[in-house]
Amino acid sequence: MFDALKRMIGGSAAANGDTDQVLATWAKAEGHAFKRVKDKTGGGYVVETADGWRVEWGESQRPYIMGKELRFRCDTGMSPDVQMVMVSKTLAQALESDVFSRFTNAMQTQIDNTLPDEMRWLAMHQRVSLNASPGLAKRFMLLSNADAVATAWLDEGVLSALDDAASVWWTDTLVLVLTLNRGILTMRTAGQPLEPARLKLVGQLFARLALRLREQAKAAQHPKP
Repeated sequence: MFDALKRMIGGSAAANGDTDQVLATWAKAEGHAFKRVKDKTGGGYVVETADGWRVEWGESQRPYIMGKELRFRCDTGMSPDVQMVMVSKTLAQALESDVFSRFTNAMQTQIDNTLPDEMRWLAMHQRVSLNASPGLAKRFMLLSNADAVATAWLDEGVLSALDDAASVWWTDTLVLVLTLNRGILTMRTAGQPLEPARLKLVGQLFARLALRLREQAKAAQHPKP
């Protein structure tokens, strides 16, 4: 299962190495708080920012990420009913293939509720147009149950940030999934190897995307007369 994804991420399940040092150094440089956490799986690390979002490194919570997982999370204040998922088309194809094989093997006729939300949404939700950025439209998919909200989220600043990421580090083979569910914006990717330069770039992108959603949520709560 997920053989295609394993080939995509290659050696991402390598040893922890200096993960704690990489995270701690990045957190200090950005003015964030770094701490170690312990749980039944052995624990991990958490970085808390002054802007109210956090970074978690620990055991993977998703079947499509092997080994350790790096999560960026933010409570945006957006309506809990709004759902979005953004992935590369390459990753989407791999996830859809796995979902299809599950249905075929189990002779199912309904979507498996044990699957992660984002995998089910690939089959459930409508695509949001990315035509404002031909480069993104060619390589990425954005799906949502609230087209108007998702389209408004794609303002000039967000499109520019996504374009920059797609041209520098968000490659077709990178396992990275962006979701919005119950008001929480989450970005998931492999936690190994953890590279300082990419950590900084991913953090900058996440901060921009989260800020835009917070702006939208605030505007919805206090509409102009």
